[in-house]
Amino acid sequence: MFKNIIVAVAFLFILNSCSVQQKNLSRDDWYAFIKTSTERIEPSKVYEFTDGMIRMHSDNIGYLMTKKSYNNFELSLDFRWNIEEKFHKDNNKKNSGVMYNIPVDSPDNIWPKGIQFQIKENTTGDFIFLDKVTAKVNGKLIEAGASVTSPKFSENEKPYGEWNTILIKSFNGKITQYLNGKLVNECVEATSIEGKISLNYEGSPIDFRNIHVKNISKE
Repeated sequence: MFKNIIVAVAFLFILNSCSVQQKNLSRDDWYAFIKTSTERIEPSKVYEFTDGMIRMHSDNIGYLMTKKSYNNFELSLDFRWNIEEKFHKDNNKKNSGVMYNIPVDSPDNIWPKGIQFQIKENTTGDFIFLDKVTAKVNGKLIEAGASVTSPKFSENEKPYGEWNTILIKSFNGKITQYLNGKLVNECVEATSIEGKISLNYEGSPIDFRNIHVKNISKE
């Protein structure tokens, strides 16, 4: 009997640990910030939450930022360009991004300090290091700057309008970026190793879904 109790308690502990380690980000986990305001805004007042998606459109250039900070994590999500005619704006190259390792003391602005997984037609997967964040890519130190791009070394983007899956692993300064299951960029010795996460809206209508963050204990 006693042994059964110990097993049951251990099982509950494992379940509880798993629930803490992995989280599906919902509307309550974000705040919104836009270019035309200096205040944090309720997310649903800026962007659309519907049918399990976050739909970012309209003229509100800005982002959704997590309220919490994350360290040594795995972030996965799906995105697609919104091709509905009512949201269509122009023929410019579509542009967005997912930022992470945004220091908690970094002020809200367009755009904050951190590292970005570039989402851009035909160039999705680039690193963008913002506000003097640096790292080593292919053994070479990235020069510190306001916004420095380190191009992806592989392509795997799906056709315009289809869902793509992003996976970002950040562990003690080593970062790997995957697109649709394929490694497309990698760096080590990043100078920003933990922080908040943002979904960027840069004027190109885009949808996000299935946003999960999981703590990891090894690369």
